Amino acid sequence: MSVMVRRLFKHGGSYALDIPMEFVRTAGTTEVILESALKRLSIRPKTELDTMETEPLFAEFISALAVDAMKHPEKLHAVKEVWDKEWDDLLKGVTADEE
Repeated sequence: MSVMVRRLFKHGGSYALDIPMEFVRTAGTTEVILESALKRLSIRPKTELDTMETEPLFAEFISALAVDAMKHPEKLHAVKEVWDKEWDDLLKGVTADEE
């Protein structure tokens, strides 16, 4: 890991930053993920592992669903009761190994 000092410059209504070409070449993509915390910003290449599940609020969302399901089990239904052609169309071409 290397640490570099870079200056921010005005770009429209925002600020921008020059990223070293070596980073872009080795990243294999021009899409990046910005992770910010108090007084810290990390930049990393976007990969195929960056999915909805990696979003910070996803775990909180799933937890809220689980809590609601435990409080109101009467709202839950067997998958065979709610599955219809619309779901088949939505998932057409998706295989289980694409998780």
